[in-house]
Amino acid sequence: MNSPDTLQITAVPGTQNIEMTREFNATREQLLRAHTDPELFAKWCGPNGYDMEVTRFEPHHGGAYAYTHRSPEGDEYGFRGVFHGDPSVDGFSQTFEFLGAPGVAFETLSFEDLGGGRTLLRAVSIAPSVEARDAMVESGMEHGIRESYDKLDEVLATS
Repeated sequence: MNSPDTLQITAVPGTQNIEMTREFNATREQLLRAHTDPELFAKWCGPNGYDMEVTRFEPHHGGAYAYTHRSPEGDEYGFRGVFHGDPSVDGFSQTFEFLGAPGVAFETLSFEDLGGGRTLLRAVSIAPSVEARDAMVESGMEHGIRESYDKLDEVLATS
């Protein structure tokens, strides 16, 4: 059973923060695995129709990650970052850099047990400036996040 679309994105004007929350029909352990297993991660992260190539994925303190999304038209979008702290069922922190945009964001993800096998994913992203945050919001990120989380529902149901 898929989760109802509970995605909430909050971006208070004049701040550098974006907060996203979404409920999943999955345990914290399942969400952690989906975020730290490169094979699972590649199945759900990114907009529909895009291919993903993971070139580095070291989910531990100081470990790096890098991946590229390829659109159906062949356009490439690169991303990279570094894990801060060791990921756990409570969550993790990382830097996030879209190679086509200036600056590096700092993100914290938490997995909050709602009981009954349900978990709330809370992601807080702090952009390097208000302008960078506004550019992220205006880039259409909500569409990509919504599609990614819908695919994550499918991955969680089968893993």
